Amino acid sequence: MDSQEHRCREYATRNGYEVEKVFQDSFTGGGDFMNRPAMSQLLSYMDSKPDKQYVVIFDDLKRFARDTIFHWSLRSALKARKAIPRCLNYNFDESPEGKFVETIFAAQNQLDREQNRRQVVQKMKARLEMGYYPFPALPLGYRHKKLTANSNSVVTPVEPEASIIKEALEGFASGRFLEQIDVQRFLRESGIGGGKPIYLERVKRILVQSLFFAGYIEHKEWGVSLRKGQHEGIISLTTHEQIQDKLAGKVKHHVKKFLHPDFPLRRFVLCHECRYPLTSSWSTARNGDKRPYFRCNQKGCAMRNKSIHRDVMEKEFSDILERIKPNSGVLAATKKVIREVWEKKEKGIEAKKRRMSNELASIESERNLLLQRLTRAVDDNVVGVYERKLSELAENEVVLKESIKSLETHRPNIETALDIVFDFLKNPLDKWQKGDIHQRRLVLRLVFEEPLVYNKNSGFETATLSLPLRVFTLPKAQNARLVEMGGIEPPCKKKSE
Repeated sequence: MDSQEHRCREYATRNGYEVEKVFQDSFTGGGDFMNRPAMSQLLSYMDSKPDKQYVVIFDDLKRFARDTIFHWSLRSALKARKAIPRCLNYNFDESPEGKFVETIFAAQNQLDREQNRRQVVQKMKARLEMGYYPFPALPLGYRHKKLTANSNSVVTPVEPEASIIKEALEGFASGRFLEQIDVQRFLRESGIGGGKPIYLERVKRILVQSLFFAGYIEHKEWGVSLRKGQHEGIISLTTHEQIQDKLAGKVKHHVKKFLHPDFPLRRFVLCHECRYPLTSSWSTARNGDKRPYFRCNQKGCAMRNKSIHRDVMEKEFSDILERIKPNSGVLAATKKVIREVWEKKEKGIEAKKRRMSNELASIESERNLLLQRLTRAVDDNVVGVYERKLSELAENEVVLKESIKSLETHRPNIETALDIVFDFLKNPLDKWQKGDIHQRRLVLRLVFEEPLVYNKNSGFETATLSLPLRVFTLPKAQNARLVEMGGIEPPCKKKSE
């Protein structure tokens, strides 16, 4: 602090010392002095000038070392460098009596620090048990806010950061962002962070803290079990669990390393000779120009290393997409069927909610029974078993309540969803031409039932469309009899081009 530096400078002036360098240490607490950046810099500075003898001035004995062992270790480190310690409110005495008194002071400082930490932890634990987030540094996307002038501050989401964090967390849980570095890239592009760089360590901290973002509190190290927090969540508890499963390696997404925006057809087009996927790359011509090619790399294949220009292949592929014209009548009939299926699913959701509500009632009954037994228990082991069981019931109750809430609040708008999907199917060529690499790969999965085979001499072989598009493009598919309550069935199995 400035006041401490001012006092030290005044002490130096009174005693005729020239201040050569100031080391400002913001580190708090005890422990190894080498973990304190400024203290480490101080020792390194003296090591760089071994021919000089320094006087080290600090403002209070508590600022020196708040740990008895490391107090004397630091004293020894200074003595080895022939440095003389000076303190504004304590006179060092190298006599046996002086060292004894100094040890008592160092032990007192350590006791004060540990007692202070215990009090802080107790107060923070009490806040946690009430559902409040007590730590000074809030997760990204939240801030302290006073509802009224005289009220205590509450933790609330702040926009647009909260929405960006929500998208990042849900994207990682769903597999949209396969790795933490993908989340980092998304957050950097969003401009979040108040100008501070988004490092991978910060991304990991956000993912680890996903329970907070779900609106819950837990701190197992202090014995605080899972409970609803006093702050508003921005993701569901299910999303949090998916994130933690992925961080723990329980869920693995296959990374499609073959995806490249320059070659969206890579690994989807097969060689007509060996039926293995064609690979692709940029080749350098003699004049230095870069040209994109597909080729077969399979040993023994007659087409091995014979190049096919990417633009030629993609032009022929676009021609295939252009010929796909889904029948508007069938699309409308299909929408009707899907709505009916959705209504059945909605009824199933209501039944699921009722089952969960019954489970909650069972948990309440079991908890009341355990509490009655707990009041009569005298054996510590039995009491411990009851307490653990009560904690498990509390966590199950939280999960069930969150699941019911999720069923009530996270229902997609079926009409909006249908419009998006059918708009996609109505004109796959438009999505192919305007979409990014992921949308283009989605076109391949939705439009074609299997990979395409390409012949260097004659182009694409007959393409097998996906079942929906086979039906949507049938001229006679407008016949209402083709549309059944359970789905859509074509009159017969038949390949279409």
